[in-house]
Amino acid sequence: MTITLITRRLHLRPLEPTDARHFARLFGEDSDAIALTATLPDPCTVEEAGKWIARRMRDSHGFAICRAGDGVFVGAIGFGEVLDRIELGYGIGRPFWGNGFATEAVREAVRHAQAVGVAALEACTFPSNPASARVLEKNGFKNMGRITRNYPLRGGQRAVFRHVLDLTGEPKL
Repeated sequence: MTITLITRRLHLRPLEPTDARHFARLFGEDSDAIALTATLPDPCTVEEAGKWIARRMRDSHGFAICRAGDGVFVGAIGFGEVLDRIELGYGIGRPFWGNGFATEAVREAVRHAQAVGVAALEACTFPSNPASARVLEKNGFKNMGRITRNYPLRGGQRAVFRHVLDLTGEPKL
């Protein structure tokens, strides 16, 4: 994948192996921030982040989120097939929380998903992360309620809120 998505304040470029150092810098030992994600390794070392990136480069549309003005890496976003659904995931480093970067990146990832023919996106948020649920809501995702999913890196079966966005534009019955 060589596509870069551009918004007013962000560039979403394909993840690269060298981004592992950025993940380690942003998330490193920040277990509280990592716990809000489904799959980031804890601790987030350069080596473990490199493995995480390699998986995303192989089987999903994964992007580094960088500020447009200075190219600073602020997080990552992507979507890919998980069992019978296309799931969206994202993470923003703590120093960049509260700036609207997640909302803007999700909006652009949704546009890209629709452009490549994805019919629907799903995302899950942990109950301890209402800010992420708000990001999804601002982007048109509907909260479908609480379900249980397996997150091996987060202790196994966990309660999450399931959010769905229909990208077909067809009316609901």
